[in-house]
Amino acid sequence: MPYYHSYSGFEASGQAPLLARQPPAASGLSADLYARIARRYCQPAFALGTTFASGVRGPVFERVADITPFWTLTAFERAPIRDRADNPSVLVVPPYAGHCPTLVRDTVAAFIPDHSVYVVGWADARQIPLSAGAFGLGEAIEAVADMIGKIGEAVHVVTITEACVVGIAAASLLARRGRPPATLTLIGGPVDCRADPSGLAADAEGRGLDWFMQAVIAPVPPPFKGVYREVFPGFFTLTGFLTRGFDRPSTDPKELFLRLIAGDGDNAEGHRHFFDEFLAVMDVPAEFMLQWIEAVLINRPFVDPAQTALSRKRPVLAGVPLMTVEASDDSFGGGGQTHAAHMMTGAPTAGYRHTEEGTGRFALFNGARWRASIFPRIADFIANHANPGDSLRSSLTEDILMLPGMTPALAERLNLEGIYFVRQLARLDDSSAEQLDRRLGAAACSPTVRLCQDARRQLAEAGRS
Repeated sequence: MPYYHSYSGFEASGQAPLLARQPPAASGLSADLYARIARRYCQPAFALGTTFASGVRGPVFERVADITPFWTLTAFERAPIRDRADNPSVLVVPPYAGHCPTLVRDTVAAFIPDHSVYVVGWADARQIPLSAGAFGLGEAIEAVADMIGKIGEAVHVVTITEACVVGIAAASLLARRGRPPATLTLIGGPVDCRADPSGLAADAEGRGLDWFMQAVIAPVPPPFKGVYREVFPGFFTLTGFLTRGFDRPSTDPKELFLRLIAGDGDNAEGHRHFFDEFLAVMDVPAEFMLQWIEAVLINRPFVDPAQTALSRKRPVLAGVPLMTVEASDDSFGGGGQTHAAHMMTGAPTAGYRHTEEGTGRFALFNGARWRASIFPRIADFIANHANPGDSLRSSLTEDILMLPGMTPALAERLNLEGIYFVRQLARLDDSSAEQLDRRLGAAACSPTVRLCQDARRQLAEAGRS
């Protein structure tokens, strides 16, 4: 890994990497893109600032609930709002495949107004000394299970992309201990890679772990705290590893990024901000990455129970309410790969599946499409299971796009103000709605006032006022 060492060495010395100082003339990438790729971003802060709920904007605070050398459990708290029901506890588990945890900033922001939100913050392996020991797939599973116990109440677990397998295993572990999570939501994860149309799993099986150890693992160079620790360098995440192919280190990161966010509905400025998150990478412990590749891509244990010994045992996710979300244009976690998890519940037709058409994998948890279409469905699923033991109430998906007169542009602006659901609009009195119209620059026509009236009427007709 001479290039990786050179790249890291320049960072350690405070100099710009060669790539940033002398971009190849025929690369096809802009100078701005080269400068941004060469810059080290980690660890960026969530810095959510404020959130808007029930007509009131209040501050958001971050609190460290637990910490180890390998991860941090962060709680997001906001100023108390009057006349609010109890907020379900949600644990968001970001992928541990090279991107920093702030990749899920938009995911966290959407949950904060109506939920008590916790986020797993994986640590950059280059900053973890060898004396801290190893951290493999088993340790990550135990860590997530411990975090759920630390939260100490009914916890709704939401796992993103590569973290889905960790979420399944942690939920199974807790179910065997008699303390399953309240719900489990899997977003775009490669659970059963037999459905992988890109052939990455078959490619990994053909190569074997020896090839990966030689091709994508390197020791951390000095003077970092994790010197000599074997890692999967985060730079490989930018060049398409685990998303485009194992032999394409020269993949244009901007081309890859555009494929991943396809159909997210955001504007150019939103894409630019998220591109910074996409470029914020970190190193992953080699033992975790190799064990993940072996378990998910090579051994592929999560298959149809009718074909395995699982059919003679209690199903892995028995009793855990499950929702799966896939993108139609995601070759790594779509095509039924995530939905396959329902076969592990013992009631494969009882869970909730959602496939978002015309989108890439990152659009499943970031951008306007996530805020207006996917998040309301997940939040509604969580609300239906917020009180374990109670019979489920019938519920409609309170997507504000379903209100008369709502446009995608207005929905996006309301999303940015923290409004995602019909019930949120229904709570606003006329004074709060008028203030919101003024912030939106639409005081003359007062669209929010009319939408709030329609929302109250719609919920009353549905018996959910």
